[in-house]
Amino acid sequence: MFYVVTGGSGSGKSAFAEDLICRNHDVSGTDQSGDSLIYIATMVPYGEETKRKIRRHREMRMNKGFSTIECYTGLDALTENGGLPSADAADCPGDLGKPSVLLECMSNLVANEIYEPGGAGNDTAAVVLSGIEKLRKQCRHLVVVTNEICSESAEDSSEMILYKKMLAKINRGMSAKADGVAEVVYGIPSFVKGQIPEYLKQEGKGNIMQKEAKEGGSVSSASLKMVIGGAYQGKRNFAEKTYGTIQWADGADCPLEALYTCRGIFHFEQYIKRRMQSGDTLEGLADSIARRNPELVIVTREIGYGLVPVDAFERDYREKTGRICTELAAYASRVDRVICGIGVLLKGERES
Repeated sequence: MFYVVTGGSGSGKSAFAEDLICRNHDVSGTDQSGDSLIYIATMVPYGEETKRKIRRHREMRMNKGFSTIECYTGLDALTENGGLPSADAADCPGDLGKPSVLLECMSNLVANEIYEPGGAGNDTAAVVLSGIEKLRKQCRHLVVVTNEICSESAEDSSEMILYKKMLAKINRGMSAKADGVAEVVYGIPSFVKGQIPEYLKQEGKGNIMQKEAKEGGSVSSASLKMVIGGAYQGKRNFAEKTYGTIQWADGADCPLEALYTCRGIFHFEQYIKRRMQSGDTLEGLADSIARRNPELVIVTREIGYGLVPVDAFERDYREKTGRICTELAAYASRVDRVICGIGVLLKGERES
């Protein structure tokens, strides 16, 4: 199995990819006891912000049986000798057979190859795709996480144009060979190629965080509704037609406590920004909404696509908004994504 998983910042794509590789590894491991589970990490630990992200990902995969290999550049060289390095016996006992591999994240690997000393530079696309092909042949299962960075209108520098072209070429090349390609939208996988995995069919095409959110002791009775999409797609009009005349608040300027008394809120992403600008960490926000206003209709713009902002606050705002919306989507009974004024049902059922 070879899957490519993409999505925006804070979309839940990492959690989905981990779940996908672990489930398939467990299935194949029933009759292949020598198999190992390997995580190829590509993020260079520059600065405290990056180190926090690395720690978070390590915590996510803790106790799941992963053996970690750091590969900042040279994926092609990592596999050129016909086999991956042996897994740490403490993490993954037994002989190394054909492994199950999760590579995260392609966007970091490409940036490293282009800009790091000793990287592939202008040959990045060819070198990385060669490495992926070798890796694919040596794996029982391979899942690669990448990013959607091309969905923005900002004018790019020549360096950013090169980076976008390289990553897009690699994403296209991988997807052409992949058995499946999934875009994860606030924890909900949308398959653009291949068959939906059997376990998702059996458990329902829901948010990967759903079980944790609703069975983990937090909220079991929430029936939130979400309407999401890009800027100027008709989200508000769709929400008003779908949910009728209710008490709406505008997240751009409403009193902060209105979130817990209104029936619906527009510009939820602006509400998050306002609270962050006031110094609020927003810890537990999704859980508090589900507890205090479980029937709320949330209309929010997807802001996690495109290049990572240079400004530290904007980076934090972008990622935190994605994570909060991913948590809310886990509680939601219905999530619609509006594209060109048309609502696409991602989760739940339409009311008759």
